[in-house]
This record gives sequence, C-alpha cells and structure tokens, in this order.
Amino acid sequence: MVVVNRAAGSEWRLVRAARLDALAEAPYAFGSTLQRELAVGEAVWQQRVQDGTWFLARDHGEVVGLACAVTEEARPRQRRLEAMWVRPPHRGGGAASSIVAAVVDWAQAEGAQAVCLWVADGNPRARRFFERCGFAATGQRRPLPSAPGVAVGEWCRSVGRATVEDS
Repeated sequence: MVVVNRAAGSEWRLVRAARLDALAEAPYAFGSTLQRELAVGEAVWQQRVQDGTWFLARDHGEVVGLACAVTEEARPRQRRLEAMWVRPPHRGGGAASSIVAAVVDWAQAEGAQAVCLWVADGNPRARRFFERCGFAATGQRRPLPSAPGVAVGEWCRSVGRATVEDS
C-alpha cells in the first residue's frame, strides 16, 4: 500500500536521493539535470525541503516516488506540480495517483482553484496519465529548460474534480 505524506525538513536526504534517482532514470522529463542537482550542496537541499512543499510516496517505508508543489507569485490561485516521479517498478500501481491526490488535496486546503504542470512532448505515458487524472492541455507551450530542443505543454485541472487510479 502506497502512502503519500508531505516531507518533513529532516527528510531532505530522502527527497534528494529520490530526486537524483529521478533525474538519472528519466532525464528527458525534467527541467533540471542530474549534473546540476549533484552540484547542489547539502545546505541548499536542507533549505529546499524545509521551505518547500515536497511529497514522498512510500511503499512499506521505501520511497517509491516524489513530487514538489509550488505556489507561483503571478498565479496565486494555482499551484504547480513539479518534479513528479515514480520508480519504474511502482508505475501503474497507484503511487502516481496517490501523489496527484495528495498535491490536489494540499492545493485545495491552500485555497487554490487549480493545479497545473508541464509535460514534455516526448513523454506520452505521462500525458495519458495526467489526462486520466482530469488534467487538460491549456495550449501554453515552452521549451524544456534542461533541453531547449524539447517542447513542454502546460496541463491544468480544477482541484474540485476527483482523480482516477493509474492503470
């Protein structure tokens, strides 16, 4: 059974390890790179987790996924889902849906009306998953910061709609 909780500041090492694993396993999917994140010092990671909103998905205590949720100053009624990743053996088993549900619940408690995210064009599995979770493309596009030759599209959903289980 997968349980998702907001990471405590003291869990920065778990967040860092999962983030580095994500960047190593799926470099095409993120706005940062493994090399860039490896260069970030421990004090910065501690501050990121202390000040940020990170979620860890665990299966019997093992970290199997993570995500970060961000409030953008320019869009105070939205929250942005970033850095979401699930370990390959746990994909399709409910971890991703549990992460999305936790972020949506958090966003709703924060008074947000929508959760948005960016999905790389070369990641059709993620696009299908987010569509099943009620996200829809907004038409906004931009280059992926870590690979400017790759385009990403923005997807948003209302916080009031229920998510679905991933399959």
